[in-house]
Amino acid sequence: MFQIKPSMVKYKPVGVKTILEDIWKYASTAIDLAFYTYFAKEKELATRILELDKHITENIAQFILHNSMAYGRTRKGAYANLLAFYYGSAMDGISDSVKDIVYTLLVGYAPRLSYNQVLLYAEGEVVGRFNNLEDFKVVDLTDEYPVDILLVVERGNYVFNPGLDYTVKKNSTVYVRGFKEVVLRLLEDKGVEYEVEDIEAPKLEQVIKNLVDIKDCSILILDLAHYVLMEQNKELMDEVEDLEVHMDWIHMETLNKLNELIGEVDSGTFMGLISMIKELEDIADAGASISRILGLQEEFPEEYKELFKHVFESTAERIKTITINKPIVLSNFEHFLRKYGGHVLAVKTSDGWIAYPLARNLSLNPGDKLILVYQEEFKDEVEKLIREKT
Repeated sequence: MFQIKPSMVKYKPVGVKTILEDIWKYASTAIDLAFYTYFAKEKELATRILELDKHITENIAQFILHNSMAYGRTRKGAYANLLAFYYGSAMDGISDSVKDIVYTLLVGYAPRLSYNQVLLYAEGEVVGRFNNLEDFKVVDLTDEYPVDILLVVERGNYVFNPGLDYTVKKNSTVYVRGFKEVVLRLLEDKGVEYEVEDIEAPKLEQVIKNLVDIKDCSILILDLAHYVLMEQNKELMDEVEDLEVHMDWIHMETLNKLNELIGEVDSGTFMGLISMIKELEDIADAGASISRILGLQEEFPEEYKELFKHVFESTAERIKTITINKPIVLSNFEHFLRKYGGHVLAVKTSDGWIAYPLARNLSLNPGDKLILVYQEEFKDEVEKLIREKT
């Protein structure tokens, strides 16, 4: 929708691992902050999110440059450059969608709904904000609560993705991401009066529920796509396609329900919701494109398996595949896992891989497998949970 003139790219002597980590961290942060600010109507934050787009674009260019220089004119180099092209194009598309969400807010087409109203229907991760009353280190907060600190605003300075050793100064504004129950507990402990709000138009409820599901599915597709590249798992690549089809059905159902509301909701809300749904769909499509990279290449550079593993680790998350040793109900296990900021990406049964949203009501048997993502700070608790529950 909106375009910015590309800036000049200059080669920087940094590792590809660092470049990929930065692309993923900035993109992940931008998606959640854009969704939050779209409904919270924080226009100053919206303009700052545009800075993340510049960082992502620059790092994508660096990734392509480094691939070209590292491999040269070889067969292996050709496939490495193909990977860089497809991956860079997909991540650039995600960044463009985030940019369009932000611009839609800035030009006045945001829906007349608050983030607290949307929060009522959230089941996955959400964003919360609090004003800090005393100095603390990032690691001290994340050791106590399984959350990510996405942004710290100190005297007008915006610090995205501060490191674990970063000291957050008194009177700063802090934006965190985590599961709803964890974020609300953190806000309560910080003295923030934070109440979810009902939607006055009952017919909008299903639309907002679906919108939140679409957003969560988009992020899950991105996570699974990176796992596909990390493990070079073509079977799971097909499951990403199935999840995308599932999301397409939710997308169409939501548009049909919105169509029924013509004349009952104001034009700003109508156009704003359609715009958000469209951008989230584009993010999911880009994620699915990342998973397809594996099928487009005959020769996948072996070192990239380890590099994409570090993409997960760069956000202080760990990814683990486990084999079930006793019967479990998946939804019950997920409930315990969420206490430590963890969640299930996908399961493998005798029928093959299934993405979590399509498998949440399954009962699993010995020999079935789970792909888990969880916070590094709660590694010991998660490993104990795995031993006791699976």
